[in-house]
This record gives sequence, structure tokens and C-alpha cells, in this order.
Amino acid sequence: MTHRLFAAGLLSLALDGTAPAQAQSSEPVPAVQWVEFEDGLKAASATGKHIMVDVYTDWCGYCKKLESETYSEEGVRRVLAESFISIKLKGDSGKKLKVTARTVESQGKTLLQFVTTDTASSSEAAISRGALKARGFPTIAFLAPDGRLITTRGGYVNAEQFIPIINYIKDDLYEVMTFDDYLRSLAKAEEKS
Repeated sequence: MTHRLFAAGLLSLALDGTAPAQAQSSEPVPAVQWVEFEDGLKAASATGKHIMVDVYTDWCGYCKKLESETYSEEGVRRVLAESFISIKLKGDSGKKLKVTARTVESQGKTLLQFVTTDTASSSEAAISRGALKARGFPTIAFLAPDGRLITTRGGYVNAEQFIPIINYIKDDLYEVMTFDDYLRSLAKAEEKS
């Protein structure tokens, strides 16, 4: 019950599609700060921030559009800067990473968790197509601060569509409701206002 009340309070904060009011400021928001996968896993563990992994290729037109239009929008940049560690993963690269995916049990479910390793053994392409199940580009994956895979989303998404997604993830609402339920809740709350 407490989770649902908490979620309802968070929903009311997210209705305008931006970060909560206390996060808004007149200071300019920097561009998205991209880090390497290994560094991102360590930073998320240390800060408690979620991870967004942008799986891209250099030849992908929609990957470039996602970068130039969605990630450049101020509301998106603000939420990503405040609540996420952002990682770029080149989906067709043979570059080896010191990262592996392992299965873990959590609340009766088998989940995938990314962890750093001492040796570089998995390529960016292998992680992209294997553990992250990227079937096309761009693909965006979201991880919990401990590296557990929350969800992936394939294809281009504009800023207006992306802000509810990142708010849903950053507020841990995936723990208490489906994304479709979240969107319905937003729509109902908007109808009432």
C-alpha cells in the first residue's frame, strides 16, 4: 500500500513530463556525459543512480537522430544528469570490455546483472546482441544501480516520449507497476487537471 501511495505521489510530480519542481533551475544543463561501461557500472554502484545504455552504430540514421534531437532536449538532459549514468555501447564493435552478464535470483525471478571483471572477455557487439538482446539500432537498455537489467527498448524515441520512460525508471516505478499502467495513470491524472 505504501508503495502505491508513494508511486501516486511521484506520478503527480511527473505529470508535466519533466523532472520534479525542486530539480528545475535556471542554470544551463550540460550535454549528456557518456562514460565507458565498466566506469558506468562502478559509478552507478557508488552513487545509486540508474544506468542508461545507448546501443548504437555509426551507420545508423536513427541513432544519430536520437543523439541530436532526443538527448539534446533540455528536459531529457536534466533528468539524465541528475538521475542516470549514461553509457554508449557500439553495437557492431569488437572492442573487448571488462564486463560480463550473470544471472541472479531476486524475489523469485531470474534476472540478468552486469558486473565488472578483471579481464576483457566480451565484445561490445556480443553484449549488445547477447545479453541486451539488441535486434536493431538504436536500442536503449536501463539497468538498476546494482547492474540488474530492468528493460530494453528498441528503436527511435523522441524527447516527448522519452521523458516519461526515464521518469518511470528513475523513480523505481517499475517495481510497483507496469509501464502501461504508469502511462494510464498519467493520462487519468492529466484528464482530472
